[in-house]
Amino acid sequence: MKSIRDTNYLKKKLDNYLNESIRESLGIIILSINKNELLIGAMNPNYSKVLEFINKIESEINIKVKTKQISSDEWEQKNINCDLLNLESISNIELINKDNIISSEELSETDNDKFDFFDSEDEVDLDPEDIFDDSEFKQISDPVISAVSSILSASNKLGASDIHAEPLEERMRIRYRVDGVLQEVYSLPKARSRAITSRIKVMSKLNIAERRLPQDGRLRYKIDERILDFRVSTLPGKWGEKIVLRVLQSDSSLLKIDKLINFNEELKSVRDMGNSPYGIFIVVGPTGSGKSTTLYSILNERNTPDVNIITVEDPVEYTLDGIHQVQVIREKGLDFARALRSLMRQDPDIILVGETRDKETAHTAMEAALTGHMVFTTLHANDTSTAITRLAEMEIPPYLIGSSIVGVMAQRLVRKVCSKCSYVVEVDPIKDKLAFEHGIKQIRKANTIKIENKKNYSSSFKNEGTCPICNGSGYKGRLGLYEVMKVNDNIRELIMKSSNADVIKDCATKSGMRTLLNYGLELVKQQLTSLEEVERVCLLEDSDDG
Repeated sequence: MKSIRDTNYLKKKLDNYLNESIRESLGIIILSINKNELLIGAMNPNYSKVLEFINKIESEINIKVKTKQISSDEWEQKNINCDLLNLESISNIELINKDNIISSEELSETDNDKFDFFDSEDEVDLDPEDIFDDSEFKQISDPVISAVSSILSASNKLGASDIHAEPLEERMRIRYRVDGVLQEVYSLPKARSRAITSRIKVMSKLNIAERRLPQDGRLRYKIDERILDFRVSTLPGKWGEKIVLRVLQSDSSLLKIDKLINFNEELKSVRDMGNSPYGIFIVVGPTGSGKSTTLYSILNERNTPDVNIITVEDPVEYTLDGIHQVQVIREKGLDFARALRSLMRQDPDIILVGETRDKETAHTAMEAALTGHMVFTTLHANDTSTAITRLAEMEIPPYLIGSSIVGVMAQRLVRKVCSKCSYVVEVDPIKDKLAFEHGIKQIRKANTIKIENKKNYSSSFKNEGTCPICNGSGYKGRLGLYEVMKVNDNIRELIMKSSNADVIKDCATKSGMRTLLNYGLELVKQQLTSLEEVERVCLLEDSDDG
């Protein structure tokens, strides 16, 4: 065995063990080294993989290893310039002045603070592959780590679908998309933006030193016994990197189609098309309109032991037992089209293609539908009829579209009025012309100002200032608007003739299809949402339809 005092030997061995990839994945750096001892700084010294790594070095190199907890700033500062060929020049770095680091107490005092910070011992970081044990984080006191933990935890408390961490010229703002609307919750000092960004990138296994190119990653987090998956995207900008985290809900128990669609006519049509033995069913709508949730809910009903279901997704948003789910990996050449061609050899009964975005994917999906498979997919289009023209723009022959398609559904999400603080008023024929023309006599208004400034509210709101249920927004939760076009013989004939979207839509409405706008107005009539919400998400040129 080499002598422990052979410094060159130590350098060479450590160069192999402590490369950039290892430092970034474990969140560690070299603080100092001598002939008998190695001092490692770690953002989480109690992380099981860090402990395993230390044991490996001690046993294989025969050197004593000590650890010291460091902050995200310390790690970032030292890691960027870390040179394992000059380990002797590495000395202990000074602790960053804790007075300059934003603390959770300081954060909670900001003007925009709307919730209490969670204690770090109530939360557990999750590696994309391993679930961390809660005890590993009970001793962590680093303010940046605590702040990031609180930011992630708040997404669960607020019911957010996205988290936006945006560095600005003089501050960093944290916004949450709640019920489809962005709201600012934190305003953090500019000096801490790099540290918070670095912490999120480390958790997502992204290259912390790369700030000039966009990156995509993923992290898992456990909050109150609930596991949340986050899809992470970074984007360089003038004032630093913006990070957006999409919350991927994985609770399959929530996927009930009859809980999504309010009216029996649309529910029956969707179930009929979803139960077709073959063909293609397309769901369209903008990003964040709930397309994936709808398709998963249909798959959940068809998920039985005698049916082989395979999905191709980017990313896999829900985990469903009994369904084989394929994750697209574009950097490895596994895109939608290639995955779809491969799974055709897996004897599938039902196929879900997460998104049809190009000619090759669309053509392969159509052919699969014609060869005895039921295909579900999503497409970016405004409504049901324009989905047909979108396929034509992808150079899919009209005969192939008409022969394979069984139906199209367009959807939007509107906010549900708060059941506690909303109020009912008579329709004003001038102000609420749309409601008046559709025979709606009363509409429910969302509370949009402080309750203390309104009259005739129940005593339960005294001294509250804002509604405790919706935090003064007037809305709590969301509802879906659905436009369901079941392709009948008349519509199929129009598709074969390459008719434009308006002609197809007119035929569909005469066959009983309810437009997005009319569906929304029915929800207004039932006082489930507000007229303002329907007007916000619907094209008002539909107002003349049936």
